[in-house]
Amino acid sequence: GFAKWQVDARAALRLRLGMDRIAVSVGDHKPTVELKEAEDLGQYTRQQGVIETEPDVRVPFWLLKPKGEGRRPLGVFPHGHDRRGHNTSAGVYADEAHEKKSLSEERDVAVQAVKLGFIAVAHAVRGRATAGVPDLHSRHGKSDCRSHVMHCLLAGRTATGERVWDMERILDWALALPEVDPQSVLMMGNSGGGMVTIFTAACDERISIAVPSCSFAPSISPSGYIFHCDCNMVPGLMDSGGLPGVASLIAPRHLLAVNGRKDTLFSEESVEQAAATVQEAYRAAGCPTHFEHRWGAEGHRFYKDLMWPFVLESMKATAHETTGE
Repeated sequence: GFAKWQVDARAALRLRLGMDRIAVSVGDHKPTVELKEAEDLGQYTRQQGVIETEPDVRVPFWLLKPKGEGRRPLGVFPHGHDRRGHNTSAGVYADEAHEKKSLSEERDVAVQAVKLGFIAVAHAVRGRATAGVPDLHSRHGKSDCRSHVMHCLLAGRTATGERVWDMERILDWALALPEVDPQSVLMMGNSGGGMVTIFTAACDERISIAVPSCSFAPSISPSGYIFHCDCNMVPGLMDSGGLPGVASLIAPRHLLAVNGRKDTLFSEESVEQAAATVQEAYRAAGCPTHFEHRWGAEGHRFYKDLMWPFVLESMKATAHETTGE
């Protein structure tokens, strides 16, 4: 019954996210992409772009391409609560201090990816690095992302649903590029970017490998503490089993969840319980080795030495399963 559960649960999740409401409001709008001239950075090129995912909703992004011929795997990298997050991922820094901190926490993930041969897209996340709904008069705790989600809910949407919508439109465009291999699609994000990764991979089966960093946890603790920012709130999510239930929709595709031992946003016990729940789902799907949970030694950051080996090994495993070679 696992496959039937997934079909029904995925449809229910999309409804809870408000994806149907977004589709109706978008109507027959066709996303458009504008690209500036590419910058040659030696091993790869980088160019700035904008995609209009809804009428008048323009999402900026960076496109990084390795040099050379042939089709390449695709990597997409949503960011968390950082207005410069997509710039950081692409190696674009405001100043020396920004660069030093970003590199010390290994946040230049799109650069890491392109150096490994991926075509990488680092985009601005709606309501975090794009124009959302400002928190007028500090009504929502001086937090624009909370103001944004409240206005989404009034319209029958969710902020998470809008972010998933943007990701799917970016995938539509990127997967149509002739140099992209549609069989190898990675999504990786830290913190709020990890939440976008989990929800998008749960909804969209085109993603073959998902790596949420410092975001994987139950929706609530046993005492009722909510682990994630209000902007990730989805009405009725507990009926889907909370975040572990959402992550279980990624099976049988490859999923690596990474947390930091010193990350004070989550409790180790609750994270371990969530991992056990998802591991059971992967067993039910007949692919227990496709899910792993790993601990990093530090706090709320990326851990490239834990993430990239899993990604590369998963790509090899998928290629073997597909071709038998």
